[in-house]
Amino acid sequence: MDSKKCAALLRAVELGSLTAAAGELGYTQAGLTNMMNALEAELGVQLLLRGRGGVRLSAAGRRLLPELRAFVEAAGALEQSAETLRTASGASLRVGAYSSVARHWLPSILAEFRRECPEIDVAVAMGGNRDLHQLVREGELDCAFASLHPSLQHGLNWLPLRKDPLVAVLPASPGAPDAPFPVPAFADTDFLMPSLGFDLDILPVFGELASSVEPRLRYTNLDDAAIVSMVEHGLGLTILSELVMKSMSADVRVMPLDPPAWREIGILTARQRPEDRALSRFVRCAERTVHTMYETPGP
Repeated sequence: MDSKKCAALLRAVELGSLTAAAGELGYTQAGLTNMMNALEAELGVQLLLRGRGGVRLSAAGRRLLPELRAFVEAAGALEQSAETLRTASGASLRVGAYSSVARHWLPSILAEFRRECPEIDVAVAMGGNRDLHQLVREGELDCAFASLHPSLQHGLNWLPLRKDPLVAVLPASPGAPDAPFPVPAFADTDFLMPSLGFDLDILPVFGELASSVEPRLRYTNLDDAAIVSMVEHGLGLTILSELVMKSMSADVRVMPLDPPAWREIGILTARQRPEDRALSRFVRCAERTVHTMYETPGP
């Protein structure tokens, strides 16, 4: 039995009018009348006497009045307790991200989120692509900023945020042409594979050409700055993204790829948490903030 029907009945009796109760509660008169008819059908008794002067309780309605009030009060207490638990469970969020996202996106996102939801604490952890997917799936993280890979996303929700172009990172070469770097030129070079998980974004760049490109892969587990430093010192070439290279001060050449390639960054959440209010508010804030960061300025 729906407690809202009982609450509407009690209000109609207090006001003495279905029309007045409908207007106050936001129903149409026909809608409220249907609710009362349905409630009487559920209980199997007539609760209201209707007439030109309005409505009043029947004898059966008067007998049941204490139970109706108790039911409405209990339902209200239950909803209040549930709201308290929802608020308590949303008092903190655990967010995962790449180091590049943590550097360039999260400060703005967290500042905006703190203005909107100062009562919610956010803890940030950094990791690679595979780790972030697994931690969200296992419930160790509430959400994570990661790149799109359908093979990893079983059981997870995905919200795209932005395509992050991939770029070639090469040793400095004064006088070199400022032009896109052809992907086939990576063949037979020492290629420094960045931190674990970035290979999921990079390897398709080599395999998507008609004749696959096969550089000499040197796998590492170094952070972005260390990889760029190795390139700067002539130890090999690599592919990173524009977001990774933003504000990087090393003496290297950064060139777009030919053909172009990118990784698509978005937010991962677990599918069993669609009603988590704190998480939903954070995701909406992140989506809005990233969009604002990349808006084209007006004239």
